[in-house]
This record gives sequence, structure tokens and C-alpha cells, in this order.
Amino acid sequence: MNPETVKNRIKGTENRQRTYLGTRTSILDVEEDVTLRDTDRLTHVLTTGPTGYGKSQELVHVALQDAHKGYGCCIINPKGDLIDEFIAKLPEERWDDIIYINPAHPTVPSINVLEPYTNGRMTLAQQENQKEIIVSDLIDLFRRHSENWGDQFGRVLETLLHAYLELNIKNSDSHTLVDVYRSVINQNALTDLIDQVRDPVVREQLARVKEDMTSYEMEPLQRRLNDFMMNSAIRRVINANGTGINFQEAVDSQKLILVDVQKGEVGATVSELVGSIITKIWAAVQSRVTQPIDERTPFYLFVDEVQNYSGEGSNFAKILSEAREYRLGCWLATQYLHQLERKMQKAVVNNINTKIAFNPGSSEDLTRIAGMLQGIDKDDLAELGRFRAAIQTPDNGNRDNARIIDTYPPWDANRGHVADIKHRSGTSATQGTSLSPSLGPGTNSGGEKHRELLTTAKQRLEERGLRVDLLYQDVGTEKPDGHVHLPTGDVVNLEAEHTTLSKPAKVLENLERAAEDGRECIFVVEEGNADTLRNIVEDPVNRSGDRYRDQHGSYDFYTEDGEPYTRIEKLEDANYRTLEVQARETETGHEELREKDRRVLECIREGKDDVQKITEATCLENHEVNYCFRKLKDLDLVEIEKPEGKVERVIDGQKRVFQAPKKASLTELGYRSLV
Repeated sequence: MNPETVKNRIKGTENRQRTYLGTRTSILDVEEDVTLRDTDRLTHVLTTGPTGYGKSQELVHVALQDAHKGYGCCIINPKGDLIDEFIAKLPEERWDDIIYINPAHPTVPSINVLEPYTNGRMTLAQQENQKEIIVSDLIDLFRRHSENWGDQFGRVLETLLHAYLELNIKNSDSHTLVDVYRSVINQNALTDLIDQVRDPVVREQLARVKEDMTSYEMEPLQRRLNDFMMNSAIRRVINANGTGINFQEAVDSQKLILVDVQKGEVGATVSELVGSIITKIWAAVQSRVTQPIDERTPFYLFVDEVQNYSGEGSNFAKILSEAREYRLGCWLATQYLHQLERKMQKAVVNNINTKIAFNPGSSEDLTRIAGMLQGIDKDDLAELGRFRAAIQTPDNGNRDNARIIDTYPPWDANRGHVADIKHRSGTSATQGTSLSPSLGPGTNSGGEKHRELLTTAKQRLEERGLRVDLLYQDVGTEKPDGHVHLPTGDVVNLEAEHTTLSKPAKVLENLERAAEDGRECIFVVEEGNADTLRNIVEDPVNRSGDRYRDQHGSYDFYTEDGEPYTRIEKLEDANYRTLEVQARETETGHEELREKDRRVLECIREGKDDVQKITEATCLENHEVNYCFRKLKDLDLVEIEKPEGKVERVIDGQKRVFQAPKKASLTELGYRSLV
């Protein structure tokens, strides 16, 4: 069949209940179409064959037919330009249905793999199943790419995942894999997690991890998570306060999810990201358990190079055995059958009813594949040329022989619009938990609050388009906390002042260092402390002393480690400015928390009653507002409502559907607390 005829054949399938796979010549020398019923595709399809014989082209042609029929699908492509070809040939009326995921692309949707799909109609067992889908797949992803994976590390990671999933379900929180990573490397984060978890078994397991495992013993798990977190392209996708893509909505509304992950662009950890997406789709499909069967519209999952994502322990074998119930049809492609794990090999033989084999060449698969195809021998397979394949379709009770068919060749298509469609079909990821940079042991005297002031200031300044470098501080070194690069090319010193405000001589030394370097100094202080710093710098002596006297009255010099700071003249021409920030909430004291709680209470009184509205009004982060909600509820100051519906929001010009946020209302005690 010539390319133009193929093009017209694909376009003409929109009202058909069959998928066109190719043609064959009958015994009467007539070219006949070879098709597969769409209902049979729900029992899955496996294609095998080396590069260049037509395996990926067949996948594109089938996915295009699904698009013409109005079906939804997800295509996962780890190499080549399969996605570009699909978009180029896609009918224009389906362009708005595209969700494009490419970690290396400027715009990429956020994906929180720890966001389960639950609703008020689910039983406790169904909610637990959602958690198990996510936990088992993530454990498998990290195990398959780790050497000497021990049961101990698997149990610790499993406990952490269960804990954060519980918080996301019970509290409608938005914890991510970055939170898991922080709880491994930061004892304060682990303690905070223990404080929030209410399941007594999970809490006890977390306590044992904290009490029994040293940082040295946790290091192997940290190293395994490091491989994932160190890839900034992937981290910006998975570190999200909520998922920019509602996979449940995408599946039910027949979206076209195109996952374009090239190893050369995002590195070897690409398989973890793809595995996470497959997990999200499977979880979304399984959430249909509360829908009547006749309301479950078909959705198709195409995975090229499936051997990269189907390791021992993954859910793929389970997906193949259960997906039909949820109306999910899988189309899996691999170059060679022996590349699959043993369990997966067994699953594809037993649970995939349609097999399409392109020439396996001289691979060790030849005998095995011939054994799966009724009436086809090894010689038949070895003689297959490009765009020719052997196909075994469901026999429906008959022992029909496999057939040799000619699959469709490609046709040329204009790709001029592809880049624009990809750009507008992705959305910028909304970042979740921040990872504080390692600033060295020399910062320890300032404590965690000092570190938070610096990282928050860095974020604020970078939002203004400035480059900020936070400097590593070794013990005994004398360096500023950071450097800020101005648009003029000048560099200014950055100094965070927290505990040092009670040690004015240290503040003055920091300003002197900047002056000696010929630089301006930006002092970062916590909200409300700007006047204190200004008083120290503008009048750099201790006015409560009486040892000396000048035109303004008596004074003494400030001291640092018993030594007076007397170099006042060096500060005369020093330039500085002050940046007030609110440090992120971690192990803050009760009084500091109370101020944030009061701000949240005031927002609720003004009608800003959900997390989104409060974060916009206060610049607090999502997790801070959620923490305040929990605390205020425990103090009987607010009541929390969790709506079951959906809300629409426009993000980066695109309409997205999200779970309705939980809302807070003041109790009588809450109103009285604001008087």
C-alpha cells in the first residue's frame, strides 16, 4: 500500500470499531485489510523486533487511529522522534487534548508521584490499594537501579512513603519525593514527620528509624535517592505541591499524554520518571473502581522499549492481568523478548492475547517467538523484511494460525507546527519543597534559622532576576554568606543576620569586610528586625555604655569574644541595604508559629478560606498553611471542610482541573482569638 493510501486509511477510521494493522494478499491474489477489534486490544498487544523494521511505525499508526476515534492514550517514547511524528500527523481538532511531558523542555507539567487518586466513595481497602500501587512501584524503581539493595533500606523507604501518602490522603497535603529525601538527610524533617503521622504502626516504625539508624547507616539509602534528586531536570517535574496533570481527569476525558524522555537529554534516571508516570496512570485507572463499568471509557497505554520499566517487583505484570476490568489497553514494544525480566516474560506470554513479531534476526528470541505464533516457524520469521510482520490475534475459541502481513509504511507530514504545539501543551512546574544547599560546618553557629534566611533570600532575589551564590563556610574561614551578582556586573556581599543581631560587633565586622572588598552589603533579617539592624549600623557603638563620650552622649564599644570593635572609621563609606524575609517554617518556636497562625486566621476572617487563597495573600508556602490548618483545628479555632468536587484554575494560560481545596472557617473561639 502506498503512503498516500495509508494516510487516507488512517484518517477514515474515526467511526470504526476496529484497528487497521496492515494488509495481506489472499489466495485469490487480492489485497485484504488485516484488522484487530478494539475490544480485543483491551487484552493487550505485544510487538517485538529490532530497530528499523517498522515496530515503532506500527505504534504510531495505531495511536493515530485512536486519536481519530476520540479515544485517549498515553505514548511513552524513550528515543527517536516518534512523538514528533505523531503530533505532525494528528488531526487539528485533537491538538488541544495534548499533554506534553519532557523534562528537558522549557515548559513541563509537574507530577507529584505521591498524590493518590481517592474520593469519598472509596472504601478503606480501595484507598489502601491506591497507596500500595504507588509504594510498590517506587520501591521497584529504586531497587532496579541500585546495586546491593538490602531489605533494610527497602523497609525504611517503604515506611517513609506510607507516612507521606497517609498525610496526603488524610490531610489533603501535597508532600513529594523531595520531602522523602529531606527526611532521610535531615533529622528535624524526620522528627516533624513523626509528629504529624497518626497511624500508630507507621509512627512506631518511623521512631525506630530515627532512634536505631545512624546517619552512616542511612547513607546507602540517601545515595540511592541522590541519583534521582541530583538530576535537576527531573527534580523540577517531581517536586511539586500537587500535580499539574490530573491523570484521573486526563484518562476520563480522553486526553493525549505524550511522554518524550530521551536519555541523552535527561540522563539514565529517565526510567524512574517514566515509571512514575506509568504508576500515576495505573493509579488513575484503578480509581475507576467506583464508576459503573459501562462508564469506563477505553484508554490506551503505548510503551516503547518496555524492558526499561518492567522490572522484577513492578506492577506491570499486575496491570496486564487486571487492566481490562478498568478498560485500559496496553500496547507494549520491545526489541528482544529476552530483555524482559523473567516474571514479565511470563506475563506477556500468558496475559497478552495479540502478538506482532517483526524479524528477530539471529537473536536468541527466534525459537521463543516462533513458539508463540501458531503455524509460523523460525525460517518464516527470519525471512521477514521491513514493514512485514507475523501476527497472532485472539483465537476466540479457534486455533487460527498466525498470519504474515505487510504493515503500513510512513507518509511525509509537515512538522512546522510541532514545536509550537509542544510548547503550549506543557505547563511550568510549580515547585514544592525546597532543598536547602549545603553551606558547610562554619554556618552551624547561626543554626537552622540562619540557613533558612539565606535560602529564602536567595529565592526572593532570584525571582527578581539576580544570580545568587551561597558560599560554603568551613570552620575558621572568614567569608560572606553569599554573593549577589547585579545586572551592572557588580558583585555585592550577602549576610544573613539572625543570632548576630544580639552580637552587634559581628554585624559590623560583616559590613567592614564588604567595605574592604569595595562592595555593597545586603543584610538579610527576619521580618520586623530591619530597625534593629539599622540602629546597629547607623550608630555603631553601644549607647548603654559610659566609658567614652561624643556629641551624641556616652557610649562604649561593642565586643566580640571579649575584644572591642573600634574600627568605626572603616564603616564611614560602607554601603548597605536591608532585605526583610519570613524564613520558612521548620522547627520554629511557639511564639513564631503563633504569628503565622494569626495571619492565617485573619485571612479566613476576610474570606480567604482555602490554601490557594491564603498562600496568594500571605506568601506562605502550601505546607506552612496546611500545618497552620492542622494546628488551628487542634486548638478548636477553625473547622476544616474537605469538598469532594473539582475546581478549574487557569495556570500559564491553560485551564486545569484540580481536587477542590479544603476550606477553613472560624469557630467562635477563633473569632474571639482575633479580638
